[in-house]
Amino acid sequence: MTKTLRLLAADWQAGNKPEYYFGAELLSWLAPQNNNQKEVRLPIAHPDTTNLLKENGVVAQKVVKENVQISKRVLEEEQPEKIITLGGSCLVSQAPFDYLKGKYKDELGVIWIDAHPDISNPTIFHNEHAMVLGNLLGMGDPELSTIVENPLSSDSILYVGLQEPSFDEKDILADLNINYTIQQDKHLNYPEIQEWINQNKFKKIAIHFDLDVLDPTLFRSVYFAEPGKDNFPSGAGNMSISVVTYILTNLFENNEIVGLTIAEYLPWDAIKLKELMNKLKIFT
Repeated sequence: MTKTLRLLAADWQAGNKPEYYFGAELLSWLAPQNNNQKEVRLPIAHPDTTNLLKENGVVAQKVVKENVQISKRVLEEEQPEKIITLGGSCLVSQAPFDYLKGKYKDELGVIWIDAHPDISNPTIFHNEHAMVLGNLLGMGDPELSTIVENPLSSDSILYVGLQEPSFDEKDILADLNINYTIQQDKHLNYPEIQEWINQNKFKKIAIHFDLDVLDPTLFRSVYFAEPGKDNFPSGAGNMSISVVTYILTNLFENNEIVGLTIAEYLPWDAIKLKELMNKLKIFT
C-alpha cells in the first residue's frame, strides 16, 4: 500500500485547452519534492493540432473518459491512503475523490475551492471540466457519472470562493440540494470552514483547489488572465493567494487531509517564453 501518492494528471482535453498540459508538468516541478511519495505520471496524450470533436454534446468525451479510467486503474493498483493530484483541468479530481469516498465513506468531507460550481451537464455546457462535481454526485455528464463507484452526498461538500452561478447552474444546484453561499463580497474564512467540518464530524478531508478562484489581477497564471482576451463565459475568482494560503495551512494543521487537487494552472508567461525558445535553432 502506498501511503501518499502523487498523480501528475495533465488532462487538457476536458477543458479543451492544450496549455493545461504544460501547467500540470510545471506544477509537478514546483511542488516540494518528497522521496517518500511516489509520483505516477498518467499517460495523457500530448496536445497536438488536431481539433477535438464533440461526442454526445461533450468535447472529446471518449478521451476524457479514458483519462479518468486511467487514473482509476492506477489508484486501484496503488491503494494509497492519501492522494495529491496535480492537473490539468478540474476533471482530474474525479477518480481520486471517487476513490477516497470509497475508502473513507461518510468520514470524508469535501472542500471545493473554486469560483465555479462544476455541476454542469452536456445540455448547457460542452467541456467536461465544468461537470466534474456533478459527475461525482451521480449527475453531470451521464457518460462519466456512470463510472463513479462511490458518489458524494450533497451535504458533504462545501464551496469556498464560489462566484455567482449561471441561471442553469442555480437550477442544478437546487436539484442537487447543495447548500451554498455566493462569495462575491465576502468569502468563507477559515473558522467558518472549520466549524462546518466540526459540525458534520468529518474525520478526513479532500480539497479541490482550482486556481481560477484567485483574483486574476493578483495571480496571473489563470484562465481569466489569458493575454489578449477580455471576454469570458463566466466570472473570475476574487481571492488572494495569501488568503487561500492561510485557509489551507490551517486546514492541514487541524485536520487529516487525505486528498489535495491543484488544477487549472495556466502559466501564460512561461508558455510564451517556451514558444519563443522552441523557435530558436540553437536548441535543436
